[in-house]
Amino acid sequence: MSNFNKTLSKRLRLNHAYGQLIALILVPIAILTSVGTLWVLSETTNAAKQQQRSDASAILARYHQTAIDLLRLVQESPDQYDRAQNILQKMFDEKNLQRAVLIDNKGQTYLSVGYQNNRFWPSFPNNSNFFGPIKHNHNSIYGSKLDIGNPNSVWLMIELDNQPLELARYKILLSLVVTGLITLLILLFCLNVFSRRWLAPLYEIRMQMQRLNADTLDQHIVVNSTGELRLLQRDIANVVKRLHFSFLELKEHTEQTEEDLRRTLDTLEVQNITYRQARDQAISSNQSKSVFLANISHELRTPLNSIDGFIHLLLRQQNLSNEQNLYLQTIRKSSAHLLALINDVLDFSKIDAGKLELETAPFDLEEAIFDVMDMLSPLAAQKHINMAFYYAENIPQHVIGDALRFKQILTNLISNAIKFTPDGEIIVRVRMEDDDIGQCLLHFSVQDSGIGLSGTDRKRLFESFSQGDASVTRQFGGTGLGLAISKQLVHLMHGQIGFEDNQDRAPTDKGSTFWFTALFKVEEEHDFVEHPHFDHLQVVSYLAHPATASVLRSYLENYHVSHIETQSILDLFSRLNHLNQQESTWLIVDHSGDTEALLKEIRQRYSGNLAVYGYQMSLEPNMLNEYRARPLYQPLSRRELVQLLGNQPIFEQEPEDFNGQGLHILAVDDHLPNLIVLEALLGELNVTTTKALSGQKAIDIIQERIEQNLPPFDLVFMDIQMPVMSGIDTTRAIRSLESTLDTGMQLPIIALTAHALADEKQKLLKVGMNDYVTKPIQMEQIIQILTHWTKNNFIAQPIATEQKHPIESIDPQILNWQQSVQLAANKEDLAQDLLRMLVDSFEGELTEMQQLIELEDFPQLEHVLHRLYGATRYVGTPTLQRVAGEFEQFVSTLRKERRKADEIFINETNHRFNELNFAIEQVRQAANLVLYANEN
Repeated sequence: MSNFNKTLSKRLRLNHAYGQLIALILVPIAILTSVGTLWVLSETTNAAKQQQRSDASAILARYHQTAIDLLRLVQESPDQYDRAQNILQKMFDEKNLQRAVLIDNKGQTYLSVGYQNNRFWPSFPNNSNFFGPIKHNHNSIYGSKLDIGNPNSVWLMIELDNQPLELARYKILLSLVVTGLITLLILLFCLNVFSRRWLAPLYEIRMQMQRLNADTLDQHIVVNSTGELRLLQRDIANVVKRLHFSFLELKEHTEQTEEDLRRTLDTLEVQNITYRQARDQAISSNQSKSVFLANISHELRTPLNSIDGFIHLLLRQQNLSNEQNLYLQTIRKSSAHLLALINDVLDFSKIDAGKLELETAPFDLEEAIFDVMDMLSPLAAQKHINMAFYYAENIPQHVIGDALRFKQILTNLISNAIKFTPDGEIIVRVRMEDDDIGQCLLHFSVQDSGIGLSGTDRKRLFESFSQGDASVTRQFGGTGLGLAISKQLVHLMHGQIGFEDNQDRAPTDKGSTFWFTALFKVEEEHDFVEHPHFDHLQVVSYLAHPATASVLRSYLENYHVSHIETQSILDLFSRLNHLNQQESTWLIVDHSGDTEALLKEIRQRYSGNLAVYGYQMSLEPNMLNEYRARPLYQPLSRRELVQLLGNQPIFEQEPEDFNGQGLHILAVDDHLPNLIVLEALLGELNVTTTKALSGQKAIDIIQERIEQNLPPFDLVFMDIQMPVMSGIDTTRAIRSLESTLDTGMQLPIIALTAHALADEKQKLLKVGMNDYVTKPIQMEQIIQILTHWTKNNFIAQPIATEQKHPIESIDPQILNWQQSVQLAANKEDLAQDLLRMLVDSFEGELTEMQQLIELEDFPQLEHVLHRLYGATRYVGTPTLQRVAGEFEQFVSTLRKERRKADEIFINETNHRFNELNFAIEQVRQAANLVLYANEN
């Protein structure tokens, strides 16, 4: 029974079909029945009331005259009251009459029949002769006014019983209820029949559908139904059957797919294992490659350093023939080139292995940039390329970073710009990208007007060993590592590197702009460049290069100099006649065309201060002295301009020679040639040297001197990579020995290694070494180390010598070394580099000229001769410069006259070529003496 009640209660819910059907039928019927019942009751009640009112009106009308007569009788004969009341009593013959009364407006009763228990007199209307009904208990009161001519109106009132009305209403209500119940029973019977025929099958179908799952889709749906429901049941059964077959097919396909996927996953797992092994092997191979490159680079540099050192020693000998000097120079050039390539490989391998760390030391940023531009200016001058440098005013003068690596990046970018720019200009700019407390992000750009970059080259630009197509390497040379190394170095400086096509900025522009940013540490208070004031000076300038003219204009404006800028030579000459000839006026002119003729014309009009702007090789000292002009070298330097305006001297006093007499040095290296070179170099400084071929041998020597109470060594040069006991282990052992003896003194130990890296230096300093020198060690480095670490143990004195300096024996017409130094802005190191570059180019130039003569390609021959002539103007080689210039003029004249290459012309060409070859050979021999004599 409880299950039945639960099932019934569920079916009667509105979310069930039964409940919805019952609600759909019963609710409208219930509403209609209720409204109908209320309407019938209302209409029946109103009809009964109307009937009662009609009966009351009829009774009052019939007894109206009788009431008047009885009232008069009572008024006239009070003793007739009983008789009048008996007459009025006959009114009870009327149906449902309960009481009758004669009463006036004041409530005075004249006659009254019926019950007297509850007196109720209503208020009488003034303007009406009839009223009623008025409810009183279960009765209704009606009244009629009697016309007796009395001021006090008298009313005949009757009270009728309402019980017949109530009984009639109850009968009607009972009839309606019985009719409704019968209708409800019939309706419920119909609902039951309908539900059994329609709803029960639907419910059964629904229950069976709910019981269906993946395993029971093949079961038949059996329901007792007829008509449309049987069709619906059949359709549902067909759908389930099709679904069952589809499920079986899907299950079979899924199982097959799972099997295939399982096999694929197994294959992928095997492949992933293989790939992981290959990746691990590649990583291991790459690490091994990096370690191998680092180690083999060191192993290669060790004998190369020895070769370089012995070449230095041999070239210091005075009894060498010219042929021997030539052979030694060739060997040194080859070894230097090989050493440079190894350095690139070492840098690249260190960067690739992530082991390169940068130094953090303060340096002069502007000076570092000008060092790079000064070094590369001869190459730019040789191609007639103008160089300019913009340095923003808000850039600190000193920054903290790795100056060597910064110069390496800038050198790569500027040298590439020179390499790929046939003519035009190169502009270097520096500006502040972001400034914060303790650091600043600087933006450097190198803009050229060269050949630009193709779309393919741009994608591969910063890749290793990439220079565009193969023709670029053939035409311009290089390994393709420069930009790749620069990119890695810039990232180590927390910056970015990129390039822009100048045509994107302006369609008429040529070339490209390479830029990079670098983060430098700075002091909290920036030390900006101080601008001197030259308020009393006036400068008149003519510079053909717009960028350089803009730089000069900016500098002079900061120095508060009165500046007159001319636009042409004619404009300049027109102003010379009115120019002040006093010391407060400077005339700055550009080196272009025939400089000597220009200076001669100027001196005829102007005798004051005069400066010539141009590359060092273009400004001959003799010419400048003749016309009392000072050089202002390109690119324009702020400091050189200040020296010029302040009339400061441009020559620096050379330092005195070093004498290390009395010093005793311990040299430790497992490579005997290196020890021999180092001993020879120290011997030239009068330094006593003790050699040790291993770390253990060095410790034994130190202990032996301690046991014999001999004076300690003044300094130790320690190689780092040695077998059995490395330089680091040896240093630790020496420091441990010192701490045991507790002498309070520490022996200066200087590391000698080929790894010029900041992280290597920090590592060496932490283990107890005092300083760090990279191989191959130069005489200048030895002097600097000895001066710094042994300054209390000796007195630096000039070395007495009676030998004549080798440079003095050189014919100044072949090589004028003093002139070479002047052309290099009185920088002897730069003069040596320029001379070395000139000598290194001889072999290639002679080979190319000989091939061109054989091919009779005289236009290209003229180009090569012009290039050689331009290079000689950077170095004081008067004879070679004259021979090259005459040869170039000879070829140019004949080419312009378009003469055929007859026998006479060929013979003259060969004669001039032999003359040039002889002059080159003389310069080579003289250069050998100068380059290596200056290193003593």
